[in-house]
Amino acid sequence: MDKAGDIDNPVPPSPPSLLLSARPEPLEAPYPAGSLDGITVDHAALEDRYPVYAKFGQELGNTPLIELPGPDGGATVLAKCEWENPVGSIKDRVAYALLGSALQQHGDRPLDELRVLEYSGGNLANALSHLCAELGIRSRFVLSSASPRSLLDTLAGRGARVDLVDKERGFLDVVREALRIAAEEPEWTLLYQHRNPANALLQERTTGAELAAQLAGRVPDAWVASIGTGGTLVGVLRALRARFPAVRAVGVTPAELPYGSDQPPNGQRKYAGSGGMGHGIRQPFVTLHDDEVEHRTVSYPRAFAAMGEFHDLTGLRIGSSAAANWLAAKETAAALPPSATVVTVLPDAGTPEEWEQLGR
Repeated sequence: MDKAGDIDNPVPPSPPSLLLSARPEPLEAPYPAGSLDGITVDHAALEDRYPVYAKFGQELGNTPLIELPGPDGGATVLAKCEWENPVGSIKDRVAYALLGSALQQHGDRPLDELRVLEYSGGNLANALSHLCAELGIRSRFVLSSASPRSLLDTLAGRGARVDLVDKERGFLDVVREALRIAAEEPEWTLLYQHRNPANALLQERTTGAELAAQLAGRVPDAWVASIGTGGTLVGVLRALRARFPAVRAVGVTPAELPYGSDQPPNGQRKYAGSGGMGHGIRQPFVTLHDDEVEHRTVSYPRAFAAMGEFHDLTGLRIGSSAAANWLAAKETAAALPPSATVVTVLPDAGTPEEWEQLGR
């Protein structure tokens, strides 16, 4: 049989690598088992070469783990506070990871020859634009037209190029527009957060490892995280399972378009940074654990209201994805005894527009 294979003996898909392609695979392409094994970015070498990258890495992570208001009579709920990262969200970790993979591939060539392209729901564009501006790397972001003005102004101030996609087309078309640009304008390097193993692997090595250590002897019963790319859910799960094999995984997505939904994408407002893709498409990292991830949904109105409720209870500001995680973690904890522990993450502190709308 030749290399192309045949109907009875198809050639299996190649596992992803850190090689960033000018013609990347579509989001829905199979993501083979083992895709996250044996792949590394030499962050230490990159930090030696680029002091700005090193400084960002040194300020990244080691975010505090705090107890959240939980259900009466239920399990304890703990969460990592990711707004403590240098640009203010968990996507700072992803920016460091994805840009590291691009820098490693770029090699010894001058940084002004590297052009970074990525799509974003907001926080990743904020973090990447900051890091790229500090390094003198040109950046370009594909965003929904629903992106907040505060973000667009920030990106403009950093010299980033922005392509907006009509919000009614949904986030899937934001991703596909970035894929189109990468194919037609190969001078731009697409970082491809949904399929780049560096995303989930850094979450495993940092967020997950930090969380496991911070538990200080507690055994987590469940890990709860919203699914955007699934990198946080899966990366942290891998770290926790290495020490706590029985920990449950709970993925959270907006009720307006849940994970794996067969419905087409829509322009309904959803809590930030997460969501199903539509047309039955599932996030590649999560497909590696489809048989073991439980799923919960949270509507935007519930998440938005929970931002205010959480602030009233704690004095802390959290974003809508953090609020969704809190709600799902409380629901999970309510079904467990007081001796149990549920862990989650608070990705950011919300946008100025959200807090203005909340009147706080």
